[in-house]
Amino acid sequence: MIKALVGYTLVEGMTPEVYDEWLWKVHTPDLLANPHLDRIVYNTVLRPVESASGNTAKIPPSLPLYRIAELHFRDMAAYEAYREWFNDNPLPAERGPAGRTDFKFYLLAAVAEATRA
Repeated sequence: MIKALVGYTLVEGMTPEVYDEWLWKVHTPDLLANPHLDRIVYNTVLRPVESASGNTAKIPPSLPLYRIAELHFRDMAAYEAYREWFNDNPLPAERGPAGRTDFKFYLLAAVAEATRA
């Protein structure tokens, strides 16, 4: 599995209530219409953390973020097909994130999970 990790804040003047209304009623269904995307996880940031477990490391102040979204894909081929699908099925500008979302990063990551046995 791979994930696209997207960190963002809201544009000035956008309220969380208005944003989440658009996110859940418009943007999420538009994204999930793409058959190559397995799922989306929205992580709303509660607060930054200043040190690692047991104070083993001090962490510099982080970017102010509203949310980090995870877009889950089976593999890199699925991600590439996801991108191609949107080239063939573009989102109308009025339904997209422009004017709502201030992106801070968009990264692709390989996933390795550790779980309790």
